Amino acid sequence: MDAQSLAAFEARAVEAEQRLSALEAKLAGSASSSGNGAVDTSRYVAELQALQTVLLAAKAEQQALEKQVSEFEAENSKLKYQCVHLKKAVTEADEKLAALQKA
Repeated sequence: MDAQSLAAFEARAVEAEQRLSALEAKLAGSASSSGNGAVDTSRYVAELQALQTVLLAAKAEQQALEKQVSEFEAENSKLKYQCVHLKKAVTEADEKLAALQKA
């Protein structure tokens, strides 16, 4: 996955956190403003739990993607190393061939 995908997952996680905070604030405001305390919180609790589940899933996915990115970076580094040495070997072989053709 690329950086754009990671950014999308981070944006979703931030959005879920904001929604969660807004619901918590709304729940706290409803509880303090109602004098009889008969607020039906089950709907809010269910929505908060659903948001927490989404948030946890997004964080787990982000961690998996970050791990995958680090693996790709390590593999890329190895391939770059191989390319440098292959280039050097080809250059040396070309020089030897040119020297043999001159002789």
